Amino acid sequence: MRTSIQILPGIKAIGWVDSQHLPRRVDLSAICGMTVAVLTDVHPIPFFDEPSCECKTQKDGAGYKDTATLKFLTSEQLPRSAALGFVVTDVNDKSYLLGSLEHPHPIVDCEQRTGIPSGDAAGYSYEIKHVSIKSMVPCVI
Repeated sequence: MRTSIQILPGIKAIGWVDSQHLPRRVDLSAICGMTVAVLTDVHPIPFFDEPSCECKTQKDGAGYKDTATLKFLTSEQLPRSAALGFVVTDVNDKSYLLGSLEHPHPIVDCEQRTGIPSGDAAGYSYEIKHVSIKSMVPCVI
């Protein structure tokens, strides 16, 4: 089985969007090599520590599937909407969209942490997973 993993060199900004306002079939646009325009409000998420974002591509029958994973710590709780999307901007000013108008939407796992007195951060730890035929779609905001 052939797989490839793409890891961003450093994350400069993370924001959430309402997936209901995204264009249709962003995954197919990305497969065609098109950059997707995100024409909705991107709500910034303040983060601390070192966030990470990676995308793993796997052969799946006659095609491929991508699994994007975004992990970060924040002091704010995100909205509990079923249709959140995420925009990640790296240090090279390239932005990527995780999510789409159609199903499947990203799976958002939240863990509230209190930290320990010796220096662990208190706040919310998020892990977002998105599985699609193309995830981590290049976008313009």
